[in-house]
Amino acid sequence: MKRVGVIGAGKIGGSLLVRLAAAEDYDLGVSDVHEEQLRPYAEKYGIRTTSSNRELAESSDLLIVAVKPWDVGWVLDEVSPALGNGKAVASVAAGVTINAIQERLPAGTPVLRVMPNVCASVGLGSAVVTANEAGRAMLPMVMEIFRHVGEAMELPERLFDAATALHGSGPAYVALFADALIQAGVREGIPRDVARRLVIGTIEGTAVLLKDRSAHQVRDEVMTPGGTTAAAFVAMEKAGFVGAVYDGVNAAAEQSRGLGR
Repeated sequence: MKRVGVIGAGKIGGSLLVRLAAAEDYDLGVSDVHEEQLRPYAEKYGIRTTSSNRELAESSDLLIVAVKPWDVGWVLDEVSPALGNGKAVASVAAGVTINAIQERLPAGTPVLRVMPNVCASVGLGSAVVTANEAGRAMLPMVMEIFRHVGEAMELPERLFDAATALHGSGPAYVALFADALIQAGVREGIPRDVARRLVIGTIEGTAVLLKDRSAHQVRDEVMTPGGTTAAAFVAMEKAGFVGAVYDGVNAAAEQSRGLGR
């Protein structure tokens, strides 16, 4: 049974721990500077807990660093003396490159990068994974770990900033659009609770349709020439909707690149 340690019991780290605990295939441990966040994992799931990142590293074969990008450096410095002998490190921090990670670790350490998203908390997340040469043997295991919280796929590191902007930030874009739709419904006279239910049902149903059809197919099936949807599209295009989406994703990608500098 592989010993997996997660540094950081936040949204991503916590979601991963809960799903892995249910699988019962891993010897799990977690560390966090906020000790009150650790208690539920020990009491409810029987996961080893500690406030010492180094202690967790010493007892883990794979260490998943699930902290904010600006905290990665000091965390790696703390655990570095406990690594070696094939112990691997996987980071989920946006913008922090493999080179930046391996520079702080013993030579030859297997290093992987993973970019998941918050939908992992409901088991419907998506994640992209890559590795340095030493870490390639660990790719199947790490991808299997993240499949417990959704879909996982390999992607070259050069595309990670774009993936961060697209799917890492993606749930917030969808939520922004959903909120705008709800507000628009209210503006047209629909009660807010009804508008919310209609919008959520629409998004859920559309997501299912998009698994089997292209976005263009779904769009064309709804849009009758000269109809209401066509009128909406003309108005949205005049307002720059598509261009705003392009610009938003580009801005997020540039921000991700900046985090790695």
